[in-house]
Amino acid sequence: MKALVFGLIAIYSSAAIGLGAPIVKLRDFQLTDQDAKTRLYHFPKTKVTIMAVADYGGAAQLEPWIQRIYDRYRWKVDIDGVADVSIVPKLFRPVLREAFKKQLTYSVMLDWDGSVVRQFGYEKNVANIYLVDRSGRVASRFTGEVNDEALRTLFREIDAAIATARPDKPVDF
Repeated sequence: MKALVFGLIAIYSSAAIGLGAPIVKLRDFQLTDQDAKTRLYHFPKTKVTIMAVADYGGAAQLEPWIQRIYDRYRWKVDIDGVADVSIVPKLFRPVLREAFKKQLTYSVMLDWDGSVVRQFGYEKNVANIYLVDRSGRVASRFTGEVNDEALRTLFREIDAAIATARPDKPVDF
């Protein structure tokens, strides 16, 4: 059954139309995760956010990015993920949600209609990592497989965003 669901995702993903370039500032949004828990994203936030966005084709590239970011920053930044599952027919949504629940121990927001991932203007079939400042502005984007040069650049940008996140108050750790 799992193979059927992921096969459908792969077929639909290859035929999907690409989205536009990332926007400068995100709008507030609300999605549910694999446990049907509602997640509300409202700006401004108290922390800088690393947002991982992918469809089925890019999902395998996310873990190395997230692990390296988590290893360095732990609780200094919020790390969240949005899965573009807009190509999954309604009939298969419960099956996909169950597959996510079995495979993941952390919350991943599921974008069933694609409205949130369109805000990011993400690239299909690759990992998309976004640095989002407290106000909701997308400060930078990295795509594809993790590499040392991109990580060094991302880490510098995260450090700068944390340092300027709340110049009048200490950063929450």
